Amino acid sequence: MIDLASRERSVLEFAGLGGGVGELTWGQRFVWDILQALAPVNHYINVRLRVHLPTDASGERVLDALRALVREHEILRTRFPVDEDGEPRQQCDRAGELPVDLCQAEPGTVRKLADAEEERLWREPFQHDREWPLRVSVVAAGGRPRQVVFVFSHLAVDAWGCGVLRTRFLDLLRTSGTATTAALATATEPSGWQSRARAEFERSAPARELNQRFAAHWQRFLDTAPQTAFPVSPEAGETPLFPGVGLHSVALAAAVRALAVRLRVGPAAVLLGTASAFLGIRTDTGAVPLLLATGNRFSASDAASVGTYYQVAPALIGLDAGSLADTIRAADRTSKLSYLRGQGDPREVARLVAETTVGRGVTIDMATTVNVVPEPDAAAAATLSVPEIRELTGATRISELEGRDSEQLKFYLHAKALRSRAIIELFCDSRYLDRSTARKVLAGLEQVLIEVLDAGDLDFGRVAELTGIRPLTRPEGSVLSDGCWVDPEAVRRMLIGVCGTTQAQVFVTEAEAHAGAEAEGAPARLVAYVVTDQPATPEQLHDALIRRLDGNLTMTPHWYVLCRQAPARPESRPEWLRQAVVAQGSGRIDAHSGA
Repeated sequence: MIDLASRERSVLEFAGLGGGVGELTWGQRFVWDILQALAPVNHYINVRLRVHLPTDASGERVLDALRALVREHEILRTRFPVDEDGEPRQQCDRAGELPVDLCQAEPGTVRKLADAEEERLWREPFQHDREWPLRVSVVAAGGRPRQVVFVFSHLAVDAWGCGVLRTRFLDLLRTSGTATTAALATATEPSGWQSRARAEFERSAPARELNQRFAAHWQRFLDTAPQTAFPVSPEAGETPLFPGVGLHSVALAAAVRALAVRLRVGPAAVLLGTASAFLGIRTDTGAVPLLLATGNRFSASDAASVGTYYQVAPALIGLDAGSLADTIRAADRTSKLSYLRGQGDPREVARLVAETTVGRGVTIDMATTVNVVPEPDAAAAATLSVPEIRELTGATRISELEGRDSEQLKFYLHAKALRSRAIIELFCDSRYLDRSTARKVLAGLEQVLIEVLDAGDLDFGRVAELTGIRPLTRPEGSVLSDGCWVDPEAVRRMLIGVCGTTQAQVFVTEAEAHAGAEAEGAPARLVAYVVTDQPATPEQLHDALIRRLDGNLTMTPHWYVLCRQAPARPESRPEWLRQAVVAQGSGRIDAHSGA
């Protein structure tokens, strides 16, 4: 029950402002693709912001500051319609209205009411073609406003942008105490980018250089990465399929700071390296492919900007099972480069992924993301001793979050804060990481890092013992090929029915003599022997099989041999070698040459 004394709506009106149509920025395009993939239930990525008001704030001054904020930042009065050709655009309105809900709380219930208002505003997906990308509620009690609740579309802001808006809103609120309303109505030109101007910059020569470095980084990753961070047999899922777990811990924040100082790495790397070690234990792998959420604020103008810069950059985190400390150091080196290469056109990534899928014969399952939110003006806190950190663990809280029945990711670790208090959320696919194991992951972060500080280092055996994380299994006969774990039997089953395939067998070979041949000791390759009931070529088989890849334990064969008929014992490769061959070849193309 919400203790709401009254609610009324005020409408802020705007007219005579600058505006116009522009292309989406890179960050907006990245978020747009996520929204389309999650639709219609895509409110999960709406962004929340709570501003606690000073005691001298009045309702009129709060509305004046809101009015000035919307005038000043074009993105706050921008819609995102879709053209006839299906292309989204950003449309900054020169005039319009912003409804603001004014809520009166009963004494002692301000926080409770603000929480409820935030949930109400957050839960509804934005109608981007006709709605401005912000919703506002002001919670008052005892005759004065206490909190302003904002909910934004992620197309408009990211976590850093929220910090910029908070600072600017409070500045405007202070100004409104001395300036006239007329002066407030004339907004100051912000020092950061306006969204349409940023989109225009991204078509310039300097931006093209950024995009080239971004694309080259992605290409290196796509050429070598495993097809998934979870190359294992899935277990039965839970309900909901994607559970969520949250952690609040002062002890973890202190442990991260202390270990970062000791290892001379960034705090984010401590979290990345440890989480990667946990995933490596769960999947029994030596490297973990991650997508790292990138802040992309590289200049003073970027840092002063409100719009969303949110994108991801890939990182292949190498694991050292004998040393968690060395794994964290490796995560630091790898992630630093990735964070510098996170800004570019998402359409370029889509093109590279499509080419790589054809060239490598795997679908890269980009479903494991770590988002460590950058915290502006982070002051260096004192480093605590191990006993002092252990004492803080009594206040640690692990909570159940609202799960989801549909999601695009298998693993999403979101560190919302890591400075004075660690606030972390984990959502995961319960077929690979069930709710119980997800709790072990979050609890284990604190436990393992304190133990590392105490012991100096840990091997993965000790990490597994401390956390209780157990490895999942792979099908018998799985092989490592081109950095990817593959189940040949799954590939065989996938072949049946493709281009009229009636019988198929897939063998693993280390040095197959075809097309110039590989040298001895070459990595494992897949050779498929196929019988079809209609004419087919290796290229046709490969092209059709690509569309059946599931991003987990599957890969198209490196070589196809089409035979007139199958042997009596199809499990015998020598017998296949005695069959009449109709055609053979790789079916693959050189992804880089475009041949």
